Amino acid sequence: MEPKIEHMGLGNSLEFEAHLPLSDRLKVFKKSQFEPDNFVTAKCHAMTEKEVKNLCSYLVELKKASAEEMRKSVYANYSAFIRTSKEITDLEGQLLSMRNLLSTQAALVHGLSDGVLVNSTSTAHDDYDDEDTYDENRHLSETEKWFAEFLDTLEVLLAERRVNEAMAALDEGELIVENARDKRSITRAAFLSFRTTINEQRQRLVDQIAETMLQPSTRADELRSSVIALKKLGDGPRAHTLMLSSHCQKLQSNVKNLNTTTTSYGGAYITTLSQLVFRFIALAASDSMAAFSEDPAYTSELVTWAVKQTEAYALLLKRHVLASAAAAGSLRVAAECIHICLGHCSLLESRGLCLSPVLLRLFKPFLEQALSCNLRRIEQSCSALAVADDWFLLHPTIGARPSGSTSSLTILSSYQPKLSSSAHRFNSMVQELLEDEAPLETLHLDGPALEGVLQVFNSYVNLLIHELPGAVESDE
Repeated sequence: MEPKIEHMGLGNSLEFEAHLPLSDRLKVFKKSQFEPDNFVTAKCHAMTEKEVKNLCSYLVELKKASAEEMRKSVYANYSAFIRTSKEITDLEGQLLSMRNLLSTQAALVHGLSDGVLVNSTSTAHDDYDDEDTYDENRHLSETEKWFAEFLDTLEVLLAERRVNEAMAALDEGELIVENARDKRSITRAAFLSFRTTINEQRQRLVDQIAETMLQPSTRADELRSSVIALKKLGDGPRAHTLMLSSHCQKLQSNVKNLNTTTTSYGGAYITTLSQLVFRFIALAASDSMAAFSEDPAYTSELVTWAVKQTEAYALLLKRHVLASAAAAGSLRVAAECIHICLGHCSLLESRGLCLSPVLLRLFKPFLEQALSCNLRRIEQSCSALAVADDWFLLHPTIGARPSGSTSSLTILSSYQPKLSSSAHRFNSMVQELLEDEAPLETLHLDGPALEGVLQVFNSYVNLLIHELPGAVESDE
């Protein structure tokens, strides 16, 4: 009977833990001395098959709850995460620059020390014969001659913008100079001079590649190869930033041309602009993934850049479409605009970019304004009709709403209730409003819309009570 008591205790423990807050249930897993094997052994000791299944179900539910909690936490702190990642990337770049500076300073110190050592020991070797001095001078002149030819070749490669060949020449020259130093066939001063010159030429190549990346005429394949080349030259952060700047520059140029040639800001303009913006964001994501894989620092910079472009895109739509539509209460125009935007934006989710929350946050105020204007128009229109209503109850007129053949509409109208002209108008306007329910539901405005319709309906009923014939006599 003793094992049974233990099982009952374990079952009661699981039931009790199921009602605890998630943070309390996860405490046992957050301990530094947590051991999975010991946990499973302690929980599953002498358990029946049913109890093991219950434990597995409990752990699966706990895993799902933990994943959901982590997702909410990431979304709640996403901006802080992006900002921190950007700061880390900048700090890494500064550390790299500091390391290069320290290496240069260390080489300079070693060069000075070697120079002092050569001067101090030169007096001890005055007995060198003229033949040795001649051999050394001849060897030095040969190295200097090779280096001069190397610089001439490199100059031609840089002038002709043969990037890959220039990179190979720099690597080869650096290797030859390093081997010459190891073999002590050149002096320390010559080595420092050669290496400084190579580093200057390497920086010149880096600047040339950066300049090419920002040229409007640079093709997509040239941009990708330039990014990879700049990364190989040790300047990955700059390569990624310039790549995004290049895509942004081309996007802005295309948007400017579109706005210049557009005379009507309707559905065609919205569709073209959406395709344009999200196509460039997709291209930037592809280039970033191809060159830098899933490095968190570069991914964070890409997300920040994509959010910035999406906000600029939303600002354009606000200026040309949404602001006027919301002010006029054109809920259908605003809903169509948002539907097109979200459709193109959702295509980026397969690339790991979820920009829909950014659009929803920016578009929600305009849809709220359009909804409010529609509700106010329904109330005002029905109030005006009610004043002049003759209060004859009729079926809805054929040909307005809904659409269909004349015979089907005649049959359908026989099943419609008889209402006054103002009531039919109220009914049709509410139906037209609720036809655009999909974007309202997406923006979590379906509840406020129904509440607004209910308020307008109550206002219309109160109006009927006062306007119906005989209402005054019945009140008296």
